[in-house]
Amino acid sequence: MTTAKYPIEDLFTYRLHLLKKQTDRTMNEAFSSALSLSLTEARILLSVGAFGPISVSDLGRASNLDRSQASRATDALERKGLLEKASNAADARGVLVKLSAQGRNTYRRASAISTAQNEAILAVLSAHEREVLQGALAKLVAQGGEEA
Repeated sequence: MTTAKYPIEDLFTYRLHLLKKQTDRTMNEAFSSALSLSLTEARILLSVGAFGPISVSDLGRASNLDRSQASRATDALERKGLLEKASNAADARGVLVKLSAQGRNTYRRASAISTAQNEAILAVLSAHEREVLQGALAKLVAQGGEEA
């Protein structure tokens, strides 16, 4: 008795994971070659730039990274002179992370790279297909709740 193969490559989750790996590789190469930043560091930098002074815990949530990843990347970006830490007036035990002057410049460059790479990834889709994709993704993310 032979068992039929399960068509895993037809599953949405399999394809989504494959697409995530492809886009992560593309984005990592772009940030690494242009800015000498890993994808994780770039995500942290972009999140700090987008959300302003932010705690490391909130930064992890905002950038979809766990707290330890966010903390390590924040430390690396601070060593590179792109981020600064300041005491948090609202929480004496915590710190807020913000862009340094050099970080603001790098943030602008990272934003441009991110926009260009996203456009390149989506270039294969028509305007209508992009609109449908955005709507479908919004619906799926909303279904998953806050911790997407």
